[in-house]
Amino acid sequence: MIAAVLTAFFFGVTPPIASRATKLMGFVRANVVRLSIAVAVLGGWAIAFGPGLKTQGDVFLLAGAIGFGIGGLAFLAALPRLGAPLASLIEESVAAIVLVVVATYYYSEDKLTTEQLAYCGIILVGIAIGLLPYILKSGLKEKGRRIVLVGVALALVAAVGQGISLAATRHGQVFIKKTTHALPDIITVASFRLVGGVLVAIAILLIARYVWRRKWGFTSADGTEKALLSSEGGKLTGRPLFWGGLNALTGPILGVTCTVWAQQSYSGAVVQSVAALAPMIAVPFAFWLEGHKPPRLWYVGAVVSIVGVILLWQVL
Repeated sequence: MIAAVLTAFFFGVTPPIASRATKLMGFVRANVVRLSIAVAVLGGWAIAFGPGLKTQGDVFLLAGAIGFGIGGLAFLAALPRLGAPLASLIEESVAAIVLVVVATYYYSEDKLTTEQLAYCGIILVGIAIGLLPYILKSGLKEKGRRIVLVGVALALVAAVGQGISLAATRHGQVFIKKTTHALPDIITVASFRLVGGVLVAIAILLIARYVWRRKWGFTSADGTEKALLSSEGGKLTGRPLFWGGLNALTGPILGVTCTVWAQQSYSGAVVQSVAALAPMIAVPFAFWLEGHKPPRLWYVGAVVSIVGVILLWQVL
C-alpha cells in the first residue's frame, strides 16, 4: 500500500507541473520531452543494472504505447481546456472504473470483493467532494461548450488509456510470476512501458509537424513556439526544459516506478483507486506553486478519502 500512496503523491504533484510545461512548449512537445527524459534515465538504469525480460516485453511496450503515447498526450491536451482539477478527476476516477470492469470480466484473479468495491467508492466520493469547488470555479462556461466537450472527451480517452495500460501491466507481471516463480524487475518493466510510450509520442509529433503541418501542440500559451532552453522568468524558472524535466521526474520516472511496484502486490483497481487521490494531493502543491488556497470542502473530501484508504487497507 505504501507504493500506491507514493504513486498518488507523485502523480498528485505532476498535473500543476505538466500544466506549466504544456503552457510553455505545447502538449505534443511536452509529451515527447517528458517521456524521452524518463526513457534515458530508467532505460539507462535497466540496461546497466537490470536483469532484462524473457517474456511479456511486448505486453509492457503495448501498455506504454496506450497509456503514455495516447493517454498521456490526451491528458496534456485536456489540461488547458478543463483545468487540472477536473481533468485529473475524470482521468483518475474513470481509470479506476475501467480497471474494475477489466478485473470483473477478464482477469478474475483481480476481482474485488463487495467490501473492497465499497471502500474504493468511498475514496472516489471523497475526491469528488474535495474537487467540487475547483470544478465550479473553473470558468467552464466562459470557455465555451465546444472547448469543454473536447476537453472531457480527451480526459476520457486518457482515463481509458490509463486503465487499459495498468491492466495490461498487472497481467504481464502476474504472468511472469506464475511462469518463472519470481517477480520481474520493477525498473525494467517501467522502462519497457516508457519506450512504448515515447515511440508513439515521437510518431505523433512527426506526423503532426511534417504531415499535417499543424502548429497546435507545439506552441506556448501565447501562440509562439519557444526554444526548450528559453527563459521568461516566473516562479523557480521559466525554462520549458526545466518543467519538462520536472514533469518527467514526478510522473514517468517516480510515479510510474511506484505504480509498477504497487501492482506487484495489488490489483490494478486497488492501486488506481488509491492513486486517484492524486488530484487531492495536487491542491496543496498548487497552493505552494501558484498561491491557490484550498477551500473548506477540500478538507472534508480529504478526510473522507483518507478514511476510505484506511478501510481498504484493512481488507486487503
